[in-house]
Amino acid sequence: MRLDKRGQTLIEVIVIITIGILVIVALVFATIAGLRNSQFAKNQVQATKLAQEGLEKVRSARDRGDPIGGGFTVDGFAIDSWIDDDLWRQISSTCSAPFNCYFKFNGTSFQFITAAQNIPSSAEDPLGDGKFQRVIILSDDSLTYSTQKTVTAIVRWNDFSGDHESRLTTILRRL
Repeated sequence: MRLDKRGQTLIEVIVIITIGILVIVALVFATIAGLRNSQFAKNQVQATKLAQEGLEKVRSARDRGDPIGGGFTVDGFAIDSWIDDDLWRQISSTCSAPFNCYFKFNGTSFQFITAAQNIPSSAEDPLGDGKFQRVIILSDDSLTYSTQKTVTAIVRWNDFSGDHESRLTTILRRL
């Protein structure tokens, strides 16, 4: 009995090529997903660092008694600096829900942007490249507004999968 060993059949070649293509496609998709996840993680770390930096800038401005620009008022009183007694009034009368008091750093000065429901388009570009937007929200509660303020730093960015944000909050006491 003699076996015919002239080569592989056409069906075997097609099956091998199909399996090879499927393996290559799977590897390409896995690589792309890994790169996207890596880029997202890098952006998230950067945004968190920028939010931390924003909170530290606010703390430093409070400690130095820096001016507050932008025409921020509470109950008709202009707030000019962190040592202004009027800042320690209840600011929720100016920025009550659903509005927030948005601030940014304009160079080295702390500046009021607006009272709004959403992050304003004039948010700070902390890196100067248009990738991230940072705002600071000052708020208080009804019991401790005269001795402490809640400070929230929000950093937003957009990438291949949509809009994202990193949000950090701290409490600052009156000096």
